[in-house]
Amino acid sequence: MLDGQEGLDIDPDHILAWGVTSGPDILCWLTTDPDPDRWPVLVCGRHTRDDFTLFPCGMVEFLRKLLLDEFDPYPLSIDLRDAPPRYVHWFEQQRRSKASLDRYSGEPRPANQ
Repeated sequence: MLDGQEGLDIDPDHILAWGVTSGPDILCWLTTDPDPDRWPVLVCGRHTRDDFTLFPCGMVEFLRKLLLDEFDPYPLSIDLRDAPPRYVHWFEQQRRSKASLDRYSGEPRPANQ
């Protein structure tokens, strides 16, 4: 959508950040349209090939595609494709860590960690 532009020629007031990655890319909306339902996602990449990447979809569709690995090439400096989905409550992570277990898997940690 940038037609080969090297940078992004847009007023910074039309960029609204809503998230960050562990990369740390900044996930934004491009707010040039008066209808918020039509705001595309703009990724300001720090460790990506392009400084700015515009995705012609909203946040929910962007996150859905990200989690289902429907982007080619991968747009961010994070890679969820090989990571197993997991959620461990912070209290359980703390308990496992004190017991010298891996915070996520619950398996014993190697002695050097």
